[in-house]
Amino acid sequence: MRASQQGVALLAVLLILAVITVALVQMQQAAWQDLARQEVRQLQQQGAAYRLGVETLARQVLTDGRIREQPRFWATLRGEPVAYPVDEGVLSLRLVDLRTCFNLNQLSRFEGTEASLQHPGLLSWRLLIHHYENEDLWLEDLSLGAFLDQARDWVDEDQDVLPQGAETPQYLAQNPPRLAANQAFADLSEVNWLLPLNRDRFRDLPPGLCVLPDQRLRLNVNTLAPAQWPLLWALLEGQVDALDLQAWLEARPEVGYDDLDSFWSDLSEVGQIPDDAAWQARISQRLMLVSDYYRIEMAMQLGGRDWIFESDLYLGADASTRIYARRVGPVDGRVNWIDQVNREEEGLDVLEF
Repeated sequence: MRASQQGVALLAVLLILAVITVALVQMQQAAWQDLARQEVRQLQQQGAAYRLGVETLARQVLTDGRIREQPRFWATLRGEPVAYPVDEGVLSLRLVDLRTCFNLNQLSRFEGTEASLQHPGLLSWRLLIHHYENEDLWLEDLSLGAFLDQARDWVDEDQDVLPQGAETPQYLAQNPPRLAANQAFADLSEVNWLLPLNRDRFRDLPPGLCVLPDQRLRLNVNTLAPAQWPLLWALLEGQVDALDLQAWLEARPEVGYDDLDSFWSDLSEVGQIPDDAAWQARISQRLMLVSDYYRIEMAMQLGGRDWIFESDLYLGADASTRIYARRVGPVDGRVNWIDQVNREEEGLDVLEF
């Protein structure tokens, strides 16, 4: 009987030891996880501090007239990165002009049920997408007409379905069921929800398409990179030969233009432009020399990890600047939002037009 009691006691002791061991292992794992979270949080805060410094630098660069007169400033706006040494290594900075792409939210300006393939106001969109199709750069699951009709239905406020479009009733019949936004695109990844559902569609879009918090389609002739000539060709409604545009981009002044008259004069010297004052005045309304939306991209290594921080900046006509969105990455397709800056604090509602 005594031996049996000793055996039970031994089993109890072993069970207690096993429970304590498991508990200690779990506590140790929890402690490691806490340390890892604290390390990541510390790195994020350190990166955020660098980001604030970079934002301050970008604000100064964009508002200082003396800097804008330097060729390096325009090279930076055309995509050339700038490297800065820091304690942790090298910080890479890019200042991206967001008026070098076709803004999808401009599609909300075209009301009615006329098909996008025939709508006269969408000529530039058709030319650009048709160019991408010819270069095998366009989407495989959405044709030109289907994409434009569905995008217009997505951002308009009515429930009238365009010929190749879709509204809430059509989306509710899908799996998963969903609603048409019936408001401006807030993020490029929203194109994934168009029919048919494709979670990777935004990654396959050509780089010439973007989402901006206004309804205008405008291009900055001073900051377009040479490889972006199809955007300007489409905006000019195909009225200027593509080779002439490429020649003009190569000969464009390093510090850009001060007025559109000089742009038209230089363009006419390298190629033929329509002798139509009304056409030129209409196209001029879509051209800019100083942009209002920019993206600040900062890449660096912290704690042995690669970090990417992005900030979207609005430059007002009075030279005031506002950061209206921030992200921490690696950022893929504008979907990894870290925060949306408080609208009251910054004084800019990014979805108000």
